[in-house]
Amino acid sequence: MADNMSKKFDIALLWKGALFGVANIIPGVSGGTIAVITGVYDEFMNAIAHFLRQWRFLLIYFAGAALGVVGGSFTLETLFEHWPGPTLFCFMGFILGGIPCLLKKGEFKGKSIRAGWIVGFILAFALVIVLSFFIDPSETAAIREFSSRTALLLFCGGALASSAMVIPGISGSFLLLLIGLYTTFVGAVTDMNIPMLICIMAGVAAGILLTARILGFFLSRFHQGTYAVILGLVVASVIALWPGIPSGLQIMASIGCFAAGLAGGYLLADK
Repeated sequence: MADNMSKKFDIALLWKGALFGVANIIPGVSGGTIAVITGVYDEFMNAIAHFLRQWRFLLIYFAGAALGVVGGSFTLETLFEHWPGPTLFCFMGFILGGIPCLLKKGEFKGKSIRAGWIVGFILAFALVIVLSFFIDPSETAAIREFSSRTALLLFCGGALASSAMVIPGISGSFLLLLIGLYTTFVGAVTDMNIPMLICIMAGVAAGILLTARILGFFLSRFHQGTYAVILGLVVASVIALWPGIPSGLQIMASIGCFAAGLAGGYLLADK
């Protein structure tokens, strides 16, 4: 019985890791948001802070994330080329479906709303809106020649992107777009450029460890206030994903994908 429950846990964790990986390669979608919605965010933060004791959790979760990144790099390219609107509406629905889970995780029920929580929510909301609508991302050609300069850029880019990975509502992929490294990162994955991937993963590990330590501190000492900020980031990320009103056949497809995403986010959310 215990073995069967362990296997079910491993499969579920692998699947949630894959969703985390897919989210992190979509500009505007936050892997941290997906981690919160699927109910592994607090455990993920704790596992990073105590990775020697929680190595099994991290191994399974990151294995799923790696599958999500590799599979998503190929699949999402096709979806965004032919069905960009429905794809984004699906993710919008998925994120909205997880809002009740965020409210539960924040433990706001039965507590008086504080002015600091409201201010944190508004500031976080405004940050995402500004990043999404008032900054013009510059997408440059992918760097494919490996050098010491490229290694440093990839390490720093990986650290920056991964720090955003674990902050709900902030998209690591969008930050890579802002600094002109998004196509380089995707190209390294699709080309399976091992030296470049090693540099990226080293930066990712460093960024996640540092950010998780900082977030762990705030979650343990200012739980509701931190979740108020997280809620502001997540709600604003839905607005930032808005692709405009689709045309033609994509209207019905977008409605259907939004409904499917909404249901999926609600059902997958940790209750």
